[in-house]
Amino acid sequence: MAITAEMVKKLREQTGAGMMDCKKALTETNGDYEKAVTLLRQKGVAVAAKRESKSASEGLIACFIAPDMNVGALLEANCETSFVAKTDDFVQLARNLARHVAETGCCSNVDELMAQPYPGGPTVRDRFTELMGKIGEKMAISRFDRIATEGIVGSYVHTGDQIAVMVELTGMSLSDDGKNLAKDIAMHISWSNPDYLRREDISADVIEKERDVHRQWAIKEGKPENIIDRIVDGRMKEFYSRACLLEQTFIKDEDQTIGDLIKSTAAKTGESPAVGGYVRYRVGETSVVED
Repeated sequence: MAITAEMVKKLREQTGAGMMDCKKALTETNGDYEKAVTLLRQKGVAVAAKRESKSASEGLIACFIAPDMNVGALLEANCETSFVAKTDDFVQLARNLARHVAETGCCSNVDELMAQPYPGGPTVRDRFTELMGKIGEKMAISRFDRIATEGIVGSYVHTGDQIAVMVELTGMSLSDDGKNLAKDIAMHISWSNPDYLRREDISADVIEKERDVHRQWAIKEGKPENIIDRIVDGRMKEFYSRACLLEQTFIKDEDQTIGDLIKSTAAKTGESPAVGGYVRYRVGETSVVED
């Protein structure tokens, strides 16, 4: 019996299994839907359809930086258990997709990525469905980010692939100094998780609320009215040193800030490095549930 695309589509909708699995099942059962469903369940493929309401809050961060370091991507792939997050199939799928995002710049959202062609199955979504059937857990992509620059992109992935950072350095060429600076800043961000790049990025509203907090503290401490503003200014410097990347104390050298580190590299190389932006991911910040 000839197996048509419509038959495959119907079985996919009924089971949630991948297209190739559905086609093979229909072929083996000579087009008998009930037998094909049973066969898929026996193989564990149709289990994917039963996982749709599960939460996928475990997983890993995949990172890809091009050899010339002018483009990179972070991608968070999620599953139900930490055990599955370490399996070769899951890790390789996430890394392949991070590379695909970086090299193609193909997608602006997860839905577009899931519709992309994938080797071994027509789309990324099909590959996920097949892997879900094989392993028996809900899996999903929760997010990804891509940076492309005329400078360089550096990264740091913490042990276990649970935290990852990608940093753009403008005004810096591909050199050992550039690579080291980008990696050091990325590593620092993985630890410090700054709220802002620089103090100029903080809204006036946030600054005023923070100043008011310190002002009220000073009043409750009984400080003289004529020095309260100076006290607030001093405490705001402490706030900036915690919240702003460029004013944070460098994790590897407490005698300099990240801003100082950048300036020292500039003096050494004669270039003008600057942080153009950064992305920090931690697994589970956004759990994935599909209805």
